[in-house]
Amino acid sequence: NYFFPPLAGVAFSHNLYRWTDRIDPNQGIIRLVFGLGTRAVNRLGGDYPRMIAVSHPHLRPEAGYKVATYSQRKLDLLDLSENHFASLPVAKVIADGDYPNLYLFLSFMEEGYVRDPCGPRIKGLEDFILTFNNLIARTDFVRIVRALLAKLEAAYGYPIDTEFTAFMDSEGQVKINLVQCRPMKLPGLIEAAEVPGDISPDCILFRAKRTISGGTVPRIRYILYIDPESYAKKAPVKLKREMGRIVGEINRHPDIVRQQIMMMGPGRWGSSNVTLGVNTSYADINHAAVLVEIAREEAGHIPDVSYGTHFFLDLVESQIIYLPLYPDEPQADFNQEFFRKSSNILCILLPEAQRFEEFIKVIDVPAVTAGKWVQVVADPRQQKALCFISHK
Repeated sequence: NYFFPPLAGVAFSHNLYRWTDRIDPNQGIIRLVFGLGTRAVNRLGGDYPRMIAVSHPHLRPEAGYKVATYSQRKLDLLDLSENHFASLPVAKVIADGDYPNLYLFLSFMEEGYVRDPCGPRIKGLEDFILTFNNLIARTDFVRIVRALLAKLEAAYGYPIDTEFTAFMDSEGQVKINLVQCRPMKLPGLIEAAEVPGDISPDCILFRAKRTISGGTVPRIRYILYIDPESYAKKAPVKLKREMGRIVGEINRHPDIVRQQIMMMGPGRWGSSNVTLGVNTSYADINHAAVLVEIAREEAGHIPDVSYGTHFFLDLVESQIIYLPLYPDEPQADFNQEFFRKSSNILCILLPEAQRFEEFIKVIDVPAVTAGKWVQVVADPRQQKALCFISHK
């Protein structure tokens, strides 16, 4: 009673979401789903396509049990018996297990790890997840898409955006149907933007040389800033363990939700290890317009940032700009004085959070800049981002 393609998605010839420097942005990215491609084009909370970096298709921004968290659970299809479009649980549609080539699409969770089927025979569908691991590893799917994107971009003379469906023929060969092709403009995603070069040095808060996503965020009113040095050297472990909760309360505060906020913190947002970063969940930062991970050099060692991988797909789906920042680099132009001297409204927002005031600062930008705002412009193609005080 159901009609749908086994594979569908969108593919861009340029990848604006590199979560590691190993990825070549010029080879593109694929958002792949089981069923109709509407789930790859539209953003749906709690359900995720498989994102495949064409240059390194086996790399994922998540690992272990998080692979299951960030996977597809429903598929879009045409219900022929009811004559309408429907979204149904994947488990319901493939419950009898006789859908062809399932071993190419499914993996199984075992003791917190992902196991891929060794062959076409699948004994049962308990604890399955859609990963497309075997499709990527055992077929020419990615190679064909890579060639397709390269040829189309060469013909257009411009990065391109495609929609496709795909299937396996009777001989086990991948066949791809190109549904649409157009010059690359990412509908519903944050687009690349040109970083201005004429901003006065006095107005610059920081520059970033590594960007994951791009776009322009004007009129940022609030900045939540956790100073890396104070966090590392002064904050007791007990307080560090509670900071994620305080960040979450600020994130959900009615005054904050109505405005734009940029969150800046040390190391890895979302880390369960409080020595590596602030232990937030995605729900604690989901109202941020910009999320910045700060890596300060200490004793010759520069700590790692996560490149947003603790909730990478959530950031992508919610259009949150993520920036890794290395303020000790000369070209970072990090305005330490602004963050140090600006007044802190944390206790105005959360009177009970006084003991965190030394470590968590919430800056009301117009209040400290005579009515001006903060603006962020990020261009992932040039790997440049600029944060500056603006009238806009």
